[in-house]
Formats: sequence, C-alpha cells, structure tokens
Amino acid sequence: MKRVVQLLILWLLTPLLLKSQEVQITNIQMKGPDVILTYNLIDERIDRSYSIHLYNSIDNFIQPVKKVSGDVGVDIPVGANKTIVWKAKDELGDFNAGLKLEIKGQLYVPFIELDGIEKGMVFKRGKFADFRWTGGRGDNILTVDLYQGDKLVRGLGELPNTGNAILKIPNSVPPGKDYRYKVSDERNRDEVVYSPSFEVRRKFPLLIKVGSGITLGVFSYYVIKSLIPVNEPDISGPPFPGEQ
Repeated sequence: MKRVVQLLILWLLTPLLLKSQEVQITNIQMKGPDVILTYNLIDERIDRSYSIHLYNSIDNFIQPVKKVSGDVGVDIPVGANKTIVWKAKDELGDFNAGLKLEIKGQLYVPFIELDGIEKGMVFKRGKFADFRWTGGRGDNILTVDLYQGDKLVRGLGELPNTGNAILKIPNSVPPGKDYRYKVSDERNRDEVVYSPSFEVRRKFPLLIKVGSGITLGVFSYYVIKSLIPVNEPDISGPPFPGEQ
C-alpha cells in the first residue's frame, strides 16, 4: 500500500453533549502499513466514558473500520494520550488514493449493568458460576463472548434478559489473566458491555495432577514388581571330595 495518508480528521459528538467535551488530535502517522492516531479525550467529568469509533470515506463514513485496536470501541475513559491503531492494509489491501478519516464519539451509557464480577477475580475452568445483571429491555437477547484482552476466545451462547444465568468456562480455555466477558444485544451490536478483567485457572492445580501421577506410577511399579516370581539361580559349590 503506497499511500493511505492525506487524512482529514473530523470529530463528531452527539448534539446532546456540551462544549466542555472535546477531543484533541495530537498526532497522525504511518508506521509501516498501519495508521496511528493519538488524541486527548477531554471532559470536565472524569468519571465519564465514551464510545469511540473510526470511519473512512470509502463507504461515506457509514460503517466503522474493523481492523482497529487501542483506545477505540465502548467504555473509553476520559484522559490524555489515547491511541488508535488502524491496520489499513489488512482492511483495504493495496490502496493508492487518499482518503478521509472520521472519529465519531458519544457518551457511553451501558444498556445493562453486570453484578458480582470484580477486577482480579478468579474463575476455574469447568466449574459453573453465577452470572447476574440488571437493566435492559424485556425482549433483549444477550450474546455472551469470552475475550482475553482484545482477542475473542470463545462464544458462550445467547441468554434471555432474565437478570441471571449460570455460565461455565470450557476446559479448553487456556489458563491466564486479562479475561473478560463481552455482552451485547443480539439485535443491536452497538449496545455492548464488558465485565471487569478476571483470571482463569485450572479446575485442579497442575502440580497436584503431576504429583498424583508420579505416586500412582511408583505404587503400581511396586505392586507389579512384587507379583513377579523370583527365580533364584541354583548356584552350587564344588563337590566335596568323594562326591560325584
């Protein structure tokens, strides 16, 4: 991709927001095939967060770009030195014309509130755990996905908006940290909520599994060995004088 620059950056807020909310684009650069934008998200209320999405002029700013990471998406907190990385070549292929980019933002209001999940909690694979929430409409069908960071690990299915369910993390999920649930409305994927990050551990510690295997192996070997008949060789000394 020879050229994806000649970028015009536009910032749009919903008409309901006041002038005390603004974004300051501080830098735009190309790094290999990627476009990197940095910005400051300013609000007099530091407890607010925003939904931030990046668009381009190819489709007349209709759909947000997909190959994007960083401070983009839902629940972006107020603050400085925000970064958006767009893998433009992965999304567009070889592209020789200039284009415009547009950042759209609006105040983030979660459509449901998750209950009972705190940052740093530990969930064990293969064990059922309560999953609770409040809010939403009665006809909401919730889609629940398991993420590690920004990577989708496993879809966990769909739930009716009853306010509670039982979830199980599959045994095939690798142990690790920075896991979180993503909950979205099946009919409106712009309505998204993420849980606080948590840790996934094995149902049983690996050390116990290995130790049990070694103990069993040694015991089995002892039993098997004890059942093997011992054929002692008949070792006779030299005949006494006169014995043939």
